Amino acid sequence: MFAQVGMEYGHKYGGASFELFAKISEKNHAHSTLNPLAAYTKRMTLEEIMNDVMIAYPNTRSMCSANCDGAAAAVVVSGAKLKTLSLEQQRRAIKVKASVLTTDPWQEACQVLPDVNTLTKNAARIAYEQAGVGPNDLDLVELHDCFATAELVHYDNLGLCEEGGAADFFMSGASWRDGKTPVNVSGGLESKGHPIAATGIANIWEVCHHLRGEAGDRQIEGAKVGLAHVIGLGSACGIHILEKSGL
Repeated sequence: MFAQVGMEYGHKYGGASFELFAKISEKNHAHSTLNPLAAYTKRMTLEEIMNDVMIAYPNTRSMCSANCDGAAAAVVVSGAKLKTLSLEQQRRAIKVKASVLTTDPWQEACQVLPDVNTLTKNAARIAYEQAGVGPNDLDLVELHDCFATAELVHYDNLGLCEEGGAADFFMSGASWRDGKTPVNVSGGLESKGHPIAATGIANIWEVCHHLRGEAGDRQIEGAKVGLAHVIGLGSACGIHILEKSGL
């Protein structure tokens, strides 16, 4: 399904070649070398990725999420409760600026169901409205790159680029760790791993670590606002926009 989504996007807007999808995966495998908790910590070359076993064109095995074991947890408190905690706990607290869940819409014109594109676009629009921010305010994004093709279309779905401009956005270097809007600095689902039920909270965990300045070698310096995105087929999309504590 996600292979078709990527191919459909490329057919509609152009620029989305097999090599471009492989380069997205190359980025994520490079990012994960700085993540000690990643499933894969060895950098892969573009040639290795393109020559890997083909799973569903244009996604080779290296461009597919790594199914792995994992666990993640979050502690959520009210503003009133936060004031009763220590100053250190208050300093490390991350504000949830937006928390949005959307379910799968049905559109007659959509060739692929579930419609992960409209699902994510709807969630992103509501989340930006809730948070009072826009895509240009984001210091980093952890999105649901279950396949390399998924990452490309979600650049567009999350409003990180102009409509139809996902290929140009990526080729500009914007989504690399040192780019304008770093995406999947953890390595993403492709290289950090995709422990299914834990994936959504794991993406939030990654963003929180950067906002606290605790992400080690992969730290995005000065990060204040981040977005975490997850999809569950069936279908649902969750988006959280998170903000660093002002203390």
